[in-house]
Amino acid sequence: AVNAICYLRRTIMPCELLLTSYKRIVVKDTAVNAICYGAKLMIPGLLRFENGIEVDEVVVLMTTKGEAIALGIAQMTTAVMGTCDHGIVAKIKRVVMDRDTYPRRWGLGPVALKKKQMIETGSLDKHGRRTESTPQEWWYVDYSGCQSNEEAMGRSVNQNLGPAPKVKIEEIAYAEAAKKREREGGADDEKAAKKEKKEKKEKKEK
Repeated sequence: AVNAICYLRRTIMPCELLLTSYKRIVVKDTAVNAICYGAKLMIPGLLRFENGIEVDEVVVLMTTKGEAIALGIAQMTTAVMGTCDHGIVAKIKRVVMDRDTYPRRWGLGPVALKKKQMIETGSLDKHGRRTESTPQEWWYVDYSGCQSNEEAMGRSVNQNLGPAPKVKIEEIAYAEAAKKREREGGADDEKAAKKEKKEKKEKKEK
């Protein structure tokens, strides 16, 4: 029986063997099933990634156990993935894994839960669209302390940054001349020190 398994492992290879030439992106377990249903890979679902990934390059999305999920087209470089906190990492080209291999985990975030609660209370309709009773802050994400787009625009227009400080040409010329004198003075000091050292050395030899 043991020998039979060895022969099977030699002849039947996993499909991941065909994808070893592509650069890898490791996906969190909570995002796997969403990708199997066709969702794009976003930054919250990103766990690890390989070096040297470029935009529009074909990459393989894999689980933490090394299982292939899908082939994707990268929308970010490796440097951007490491520094960005939002956005699309990769679009799906071809899904390999079957649906519901991993449990469904979408719709459990704070915004999704709040949306479900608002549908139950009647603040949104059954499809999640706004109604007359929808609060205004639901449609505006406040990143700058403003409660509306109009307020943010007014703040940017009315913000007084003040005129740029004026620098006279004479001041710039004087500063450049002072720097030049310092450089030349330092060079002269070095030459004098070298000359003095050389004279001392010649006296010792005599």
